[in-house]
Amino acid sequence: MNSKLPLKVGDTCSFTKTISESDVYLFAGITGDFSQMHMNEEFMKTTPYKTRIVHGVLTFALGSTASTLIQLQVNSPIPSVSYGYDRLRFVKPVYFGDTVTAVYTVTEVDEDSMKTFAKLEVLNQHGQVCTVATHILKFIPA
Repeated sequence: MNSKLPLKVGDTCSFTKTISESDVYLFAGITGDFSQMHMNEEFMKTTPYKTRIVHGVLTFALGSTASTLIQLQVNSPIPSVSYGYDRLRFVKPVYFGDTVTAVYTVTEVDEDSMKTFAKLEVLNQHGQVCTVATHILKFIPA
């Protein structure tokens, strides 16, 4: 049976970015999240982290880029929208200056519901998993 959807189990892509201080400050300005965990170096020296950490949601957002890139990679003829993320966890902190890679891997294709499910992992430059989630992509036929 030919698939109606352009993605198949095992399809993968990634997006890599070094997170700068300006990225964090711009993100804080956009979201209004000026938590001292992200903004106050002196306070963070008193915590187990010893330095400021990147917003978890900022690292997670790189997965959205990967989900767009995989559709470009397969030249998807069907438009789609993000249907949401399940089981999102921030399992390890990301620090200013870390280079992170969002790896997006299709794990399930549901032809009937026109959805694909993918494992999203954001890893730091040491290969350590920092953020995980399951992404659901909903295809919208013309």
